[in-house]
Amino acid sequence: MKQYCRYCAYMCCGDANWCSVRHRTYTDGYIKKPNKCKDFELNPIDALGENPKVYKPRKPKADDGEQITALIEVINSMEQEV
Repeated sequence: MKQYCRYCAYMCCGDANWCSVRHRTYTDGYIKKPNKCKDFELNPIDALGENPKVYKPRKPKADDGEQITALIEVINSMEQEV
């Protein structure tokens, strides 16, 4: 899941964008970019108030290993028929 500071429960926006866990301020541009913060807690409401819709993270894609295994099984069954 991509995570953004603007959708973190610890981000407070007003005169400045304040992270209450890291105790520092961030620019608007920074909090709009994806990150890998270990303290991230999802808050579906946009802290900047720019997006009226609730944030819904995408579901993870299916594991490629399962798809490859299924493909190999199909190929093997086709070879047995020939």
